[in-house]
Amino acid sequence: MPEGSKDAAVLIAASWQALNRALGGNKATQLTDCTIVILFAGFFIEANLNYIIEELGERKSMEEFLSMRHPGLQDKLGWFYNRHVTKAKAANRKQLYARGIAGKLRRKFPGFATLYRFRNDLSHGVLNKTAFSIQSTVNLRVQAKAIVDQLFEIAEATGAVIQRDITYHDAISPSLD
Repeated sequence: MPEGSKDAAVLIAASWQALNRALGGNKATQLTDCTIVILFAGFFIEANLNYIIEELGERKSMEEFLSMRHPGLQDKLGWFYNRHVTKAKAANRKQLYARGIAGKLRRKFPGFATLYRFRNDLSHGVLNKTAFSIQSTVNLRVQAKAIVDQLFEIAEATGAVIQRDITYHDAISPSLD
């Protein structure tokens, strides 16, 4: 399926390739392959969220609201939820978290909590048990794709037309030349 950005297309393709290796049944590489699937599925969410925010022309607004130049995934998703989903708007990041945005994101976007925790644990050198299960890995990848589909639907509900026409081949073609 085409994606919005080259980054997103490569990330989800890397996740797919690792998933196919994991499903191949090689026990010696299964944990590594599942780790790659889950990690890149989480990166895929953020790549698409970045793309959507840019396409909506809202990066500056997000940075001002969050009082950060380089916010993390949960902060960006929380801002996006506050801006485009909830009716009761928070005025700033502090208020957003005081109103329980983490729980709201987990309810609205199933799988997000697990993907986010896995990614953060891994970035701190901790491999949590999530990647030990192929079924959990498959489920999380499916949930990541569903989250991205929701993000596009939410963005398009604003009236914006956001393209998703970059294939994996398009994304890697400059490197093939």
